[in-house]
Amino acid sequence: MVIIKDELYGTIEFNDIQGRIIDTKEFQRLRGIKQMSVTNLVYPGANHTRFEHSLGTSHLASVIAGKLIEDRDLQEKIKLFGLVHDIGHTAFSHEGEDVLKDYIGDHEKVGKEMLEKGEIADILNENYGAKNISEMFGKETVIEADIGADRMDYLKRDALNTGVAYGVIDMDRLVHTVRLSGKELCVSEGGLEAAESLLVARFMMFSTVYLHKTVRIATAMLHRAIRNSIEDKTIKPEEFVYMGDEVAYWKMKESKQGSEYANRILERRLYKEVTAIPEEKINREDAKKLEKELNEKFGCEIIIDYPTQFSKTVGLHVLKKNGKLAPLVELSDLVNSLTEAEKKRRRILVLAKEEDKKKYGGSIIKEISL
Repeated sequence: MVIIKDELYGTIEFNDIQGRIIDTKEFQRLRGIKQMSVTNLVYPGANHTRFEHSLGTSHLASVIAGKLIEDRDLQEKIKLFGLVHDIGHTAFSHEGEDVLKDYIGDHEKVGKEMLEKGEIADILNENYGAKNISEMFGKETVIEADIGADRMDYLKRDALNTGVAYGVIDMDRLVHTVRLSGKELCVSEGGLEAAESLLVARFMMFSTVYLHKTVRIATAMLHRAIRNSIEDKTIKPEEFVYMGDEVAYWKMKESKQGSEYANRILERRLYKEVTAIPEEKINREDAKKLEKELNEKFGCEIIIDYPTQFSKTVGLHVLKKNGKLAPLVELSDLVNSLTEAEKKRRRILVLAKEEDKKKYGGSIIKEISL
């Protein structure tokens, strides 16, 4: 038995198989990958990693599965999958994946490959079969649902480490009111408000933390550091799978095309916002064309950063007292209002180096007035 002290759940336990997986080099590398990538440039405490998130998700998935599922073997598989659900993340987590998926696929594709060959695969093949666990990607609702263990853990853990109050969710109430309808994870009618609180927390975390203006600026620079380091052949895309954030930064510092971005991030000499444009004013393709035109006109680098989507379509269902399922969006005006609020908050950022902003800022704003 492996016993670990977790900042959210206190003492959590893992059996011998799970402990052996935790001790593999593939899993230990998650200690070097920050859960929130460059967010610590704004929230200095955001230095927690994919390692502790994976441990926490596994524990929480086990608690939920133990409540809903009688099959002990399936409970163990769910806990095991919770442990390895992020095993395919590269350096810089999702922010790295935004670029690297064009070269090596997303973290689920990489994760499946890592689970089916190597040290973890050897351990899984002694018991449940590596293929059986890898095939749970995209199917294991206890972990990946709207109110699954993955989302509950990262919201609460990210809020704790950033010091904000927006990620507060009633986890105890959610765990108490989750239900399984067939293979779908839903919530009982008595848990409606708790489910709403989770979705509100997610909206607020995206709005104020994940997509904070300075975080977006640093992320846009990181994307260019990664892509340019690949394009000038300093780093092969697959190398990011085996590097932590710090090693990747130092490798990118060796790149002729990527080093300036990497150095600026490490020294926190970030680009500045010249202006912001409401998303409805221009589509993504036209924004790319505008970026190219502005670069040519002013002879300096201008980045137009298009916002990512706050939230996915809410597919959560509520199990009503009459035994029928109803979509949460039909029962909750609050959840529907979040979609409208997101549209109003989304902004396209126009970025430039501080000296270029001072020199050309006014002219750039006039040029792009929409």
